[in-house]
Amino acid sequence: MSPFDLSAGQSSHVGFTPASGSRDVQWIRPDRPTHLPPPMLKSAARERTEQANALIVIVLTLACTALAVFDLFLLAAGS
Repeated sequence: MSPFDLSAGQSSHVGFTPASGSRDVQWIRPDRPTHLPPPMLKSAARERTEQANALIVIVLTLACTALAVFDLFLLAAGS
């Protein structure tokens, strides 16, 4: 080895293997969850909407029935 070795300052990249494959790097923001649920299918979203609509109709029906009974009670009481 000579006193002026030209390769002394260069790394030989021993043990380094270049990454092969996809380079899909995504930053994870601290204010967002790391795992996101998969998007809902259209049929699942439609079914969920129908269930919500049915629940709203049931609640409104019960509320109207209760008001009608209360109104009949007031009418019978003579108020």
